[in-house]
Amino acid sequence: MTDQRHPRGAIWEAGPSPAVEAQDERHPTIYYDDGNVVVSGLTQRGSRQHFRVHKSILARHSPVLADMFAIPPLLAPGGCQTHLAESYDGVVHVQMPDSAEELISFLNMFYDPLGTAYKRFDPNTPVLVEGALKLAMKYECDALRHRIVSSLEADWPQTLAQWDARRAEAVILRSEHSLQLTGKVNGLYLDDRLPEPASTIRIASDYGIPSILPAAFYTLALLSTDADWDDCRANPGKHLRFGARTARWRLLDKRDLMRLVHGQKLLAGHTRSIGTDIFGPRCQRGVKGCTKARSDCWKYFQENAPNSMDDPLDILHDCMRLDTLFSDLPCAACTSDIIVMAEKKRRELWRSLPAVFNLE
Repeated sequence: MTDQRHPRGAIWEAGPSPAVEAQDERHPTIYYDDGNVVVSGLTQRGSRQHFRVHKSILARHSPVLADMFAIPPLLAPGGCQTHLAESYDGVVHVQMPDSAEELISFLNMFYDPLGTAYKRFDPNTPVLVEGALKLAMKYECDALRHRIVSSLEADWPQTLAQWDARRAEAVILRSEHSLQLTGKVNGLYLDDRLPEPASTIRIASDYGIPSILPAAFYTLALLSTDADWDDCRANPGKHLRFGARTARWRLLDKRDLMRLVHGQKLLAGHTRSIGTDIFGPRCQRGVKGCTKARSDCWKYFQENAPNSMDDPLDILHDCMRLDTLFSDLPCAACTSDIIVMAEKKRRELWRSLPAVFNLE
């Protein structure tokens, strides 16, 4: 397998002929008049897109590109003087082996020092930064890779406390959207304001970011395969308007789906164990009505929260605040036992998520 960290396919290329140049294009924003090198890549349409940038900026971040720019350009004789044999718009032209779309994602990072390309919880972030991350690894831009990974990690919790904080934010957002007739806030549906798990799984699996996989897989496990990102946006009034969450299911491969199915089965087992381990035991103190109250609590969860029954972390969270949900509680001692046991099982479940989804 060719080492993708080095641009072996990058070549110095002579300026295109007029017939070809007519089909080519300059990028509308990444084309600086004071740039001293033009790099180009093929678009999906097959045309070549050119980017006029600065050698010093790229070389400062990438030792690979620095070495490439250090190669003296070829000179061609021309009457009384020599000129660049490989040029575009009067400066050195480097034809890159990377696509124009990847170069756009990559180069934008160097001209966006404040990180405005990243919007918190933007579901499109993994799609938008995939090209930049790929080339950052290929051209050994370690600082850029760290910046991208940190931005992805900021959207996906790595601790249970972070998960609870994100959950609380999502509850508030859902409440805001439920008050709007169109289901939109500032022109966005709820699904447009929360991270999307399938694209996150794809980029994390392909580029070695294991820290965000447990939370992404858990989130995906709560969604229906019918809730497809593209299909729902083709008819947004039917689902997105009412707060539906979706995923880019088409980005998942067979291994991802096998991990997901495995995890969903184990999560269902964790949910069943809540009924047997927490609410199933009889009151050890013989308090009248206590055992029935425990049973009624579990029955309430099953009948009134069918959606969250797929979410054992959420159920256990509710068990930890049992005294705020029910008036007819088990005895004080049993209620305390339930809260302690729920908190313990919840911590254990969170720690086990890598094993639940076969990520280890």
